[in-house]
Amino acid sequence: MEHIKIDLALDKTTLIPEKQQTAYLMIKLTAPEQVVESRPAQNLSFVIDRSGSMHGEKLDYTKKAVSFAVGHLDSQDHCSVVAFDDLVSLVVPSHKVENKDALKMAVKSIYSGSTTNLSGGLLMGFREVKLAYREKQINRVLLLTDGMANVGITDHDKLVAKARELAAGGVSLSTFGLGEDFEEDLLQAMAEAGGGNFYYIEAPEQIPGIFEQELSGLLSIAAQNLTVRVKPGSGVTVTGVLGYPFTSDNSINVSLPDIYNGETKILIMELSISPHSEGSHDLLNLELDYTDVRKNLALINLKAGLKVNFSTNSEEGPVENLEVIKQVELFRCAQVKEEAIWLADRGDYVGSRQVLQSRLNNIQAFNQMVCDSEINLEIEELKENLSFMSEIGYNKTSRKKMSYNAYRQRTGRGNRQQ
Repeated sequence: MEHIKIDLALDKTTLIPEKQQTAYLMIKLTAPEQVVESRPAQNLSFVIDRSGSMHGEKLDYTKKAVSFAVGHLDSQDHCSVVAFDDLVSLVVPSHKVENKDALKMAVKSIYSGSTTNLSGGLLMGFREVKLAYREKQINRVLLLTDGMANVGITDHDKLVAKARELAAGGVSLSTFGLGEDFEEDLLQAMAEAGGGNFYYIEAPEQIPGIFEQELSGLLSIAAQNLTVRVKPGSGVTVTGVLGYPFTSDNSINVSLPDIYNGETKILIMELSISPHSEGSHDLLNLELDYTDVRKNLALINLKAGLKVNFSTNSEEGPVENLEVIKQVELFRCAQVKEEAIWLADRGDYVGSRQVLQSRLNNIQAFNQMVCDSEINLEIEELKENLSFMSEIGYNKTSRKKMSYNAYRQRTGRGNRQQ
């Protein structure tokens, strides 16, 4: 059975000898596009906000989406359903999915209530997943809300820490934010700490499709617990990682979310390279550890290295690797959008427009060299961001769209919100 493929490349094909320089490393991880007869067992808890604001279409579509998901589970899977407003109700305790009709009827019976005890719902969902927890399956809580946490634990840092604690215990968390009143920064941070996905749902009718997207991913997970360790060679320092948090000791360590069959994840690192003599030098070594879901959760360790030529032979200097530069440009766009949001939240619309315009100018100049469809989409999106970046145009919905697109771009998840 194939392993994850590792490709390493710099933004330049050669480096200049005897010179201090900055380079960008692209780490590309590609899971095999493999159709398997069996899939990993699922142990899921659907945690549904039923506060007063969910009344009507929102709750109706949510119940329809959960019923759809249940229809794709079978007797090897476990499922529970939790509903919360100011109180938390265990609608369906964790059990094997054998009587789907009864489960769907229980979901249908959920009604709307009052305030939002998000932490209470999350903790009960976590408890139910833990009751049926086994290592050799997918253990995940799926949390959907349209509002702010205003009952129970409401402190953002504590909620994120709780999500991180869930993940450390083997239970991941995906979050779904619906409408314009939920706290996108909180739900994004919880999903990232919880090792799952965050989704922005602008309209109720989108709920079933987005649940399907999450479930399709869960049913096609190729590997979990991915950890990339990069050990720089002599005279090489990693000065930054674009898109993901990292830790450092003797190496740079980055944890990545689950990877699906056929999916590619890209990681960009900024390197500071001290003067090297002419010739070929080992720049760095990489190790990838992960749990292979297709191999009964076997622990896999892969190694790769990057050797680079330092040369003055080319009259025009080092040849640029446009694929790597493109990924750097796209990551920079995500960072700038987050900076623009930070400035706009503080009323500095002029500063926000300035950073967006500067990034737009840079990526337009780059696109003159490559004429790339993905870059063209990014240019149009930056123009749209500029169009609403004012006291009148910047509102809850435009902020959520911009934040969600930056999140998906930064974490390599694609599928921008249009």
